[in-house]
Amino acid sequence: MEFLNEFFLPPSSDHLHLVKYLILMIYFIHMPFISLLIGGTTLSLFFRFLAQNDQSSRYWQISKDFIEILVFRKSAGIILGVLPLIVLTLIEGQIFYGANISVVNFMMYTTVLVALGISMVYFYQSTFQMAEINPFLQLGGGLSGLGVLMLAYFIFSVNSALILDPGRWATVTEPYNFLFSWNVIARYIHFITASFAVSGVAVLFFMFNWKESRQEKDPEYSKYLRNLAGGIGLAFTLIQPILILWNLVTIPDQALNAAVFAYTIISLFILMVIAILLYRLLKESQISLGTNVFVLFIITLVFMIVSDHVARENAIENHTDLLITRSEEITAEIEAERELLRSAAIEPDLAVGKNVYEKQCTACHQFNQAIVGPSYNAVLPKYQDNREELAQFIRNPYKIDPNYPAMPKLGLSEKEIKSIIAYLFQEYEKSQ
Repeated sequence: MEFLNEFFLPPSSDHLHLVKYLILMIYFIHMPFISLLIGGTTLSLFFRFLAQNDQSSRYWQISKDFIEILVFRKSAGIILGVLPLIVLTLIEGQIFYGANISVVNFMMYTTVLVALGISMVYFYQSTFQMAEINPFLQLGGGLSGLGVLMLAYFIFSVNSALILDPGRWATVTEPYNFLFSWNVIARYIHFITASFAVSGVAVLFFMFNWKESRQEKDPEYSKYLRNLAGGIGLAFTLIQPILILWNLVTIPDQALNAAVFAYTIISLFILMVIAILLYRLLKESQISLGTNVFVLFIITLVFMIVSDHVARENAIENHTDLLITRSEEITAEIEAERELLRSAAIEPDLAVGKNVYEKQCTACHQFNQAIVGPSYNAVLPKYQDNREELAQFIRNPYKIDPNYPAMPKLGLSEKEIKSIIAYLFQEYEKSQ
């Protein structure tokens, strides 16, 4: 974190408002993609093991369909997988400027591992046709890629849970320090099982409803795949409410508010509707329901992401307030320095100073006697060697001598201030 402090200023309130929505957009793009990637790879590898090396096996075809349908082309891995994490790492570095938290380190670990894992998964996908030549190499690539991705999103879960618990920021420096947090465990299991659920639903949509990828298959195989994908989607959808509630009860209290509960309730309701539709799809063979189920599942993911984001904003509220205060202080300091530079470039004009003196000063001050305020002969000597201090006082007057009222703010320009000071000292020196 310290190296980032050398490159970034604390974000302003407007900047924080902007990046809050940018983080949401990143999650909306990244999480559905990575869920399909992990779910599709896991299911493909499972059926690949069942098929062994028998390419005529039904399991072989299922394994191939899962990896081809759910793992998109390689460019998507960069655009939807790696690039959002890079941007998110930079955003988190600025949001957590000055905080004693390892969020940037964790995000860097995640980004590197995801890039490596995605590369291995695409190797597994691209070598499917050559699996009989070197099956161990192909399976090794797929298993390694899946393992690396699982590790990456465990670290990601640690990072997300840690952000919600500011009291632990200073003590958690490595992912294993937070290994046995209930929220990390709940969050991680929820993510993995949701990946399986959305993968099953996505197969129903892309295989049987999406025109671009819909393929003519053997009717018996199509029925088997439909029931398999629907069964996976239904089974893992039914356990989502338990995991959502488990995640909710393990979130620190400071991260919770009415909005978090409201988004959670909406998510649970939509999941119930999804389960009913999947049951009808399986029981009545209404394959057209796959589109409705897929869209509803994406909407559910959106609500769950928003709920988690609201909890995050609640948890870091105090830190955000500190950032805004610090940003305002730095802005004021920069503006003061600019004002000094502008002031230094202004040359005093004795005629302007005399005009200001006659119009605004003589009613309260004289050189040799006190009127409303003290005499100039009494106060000017202490500013003889520090005229900038007098300029600061004229800009922002404050009460000094209890025997006199505070001087009002005159609203003079920098030229008028420098000119009146030059005029006063000129007249003072003449009188000595």
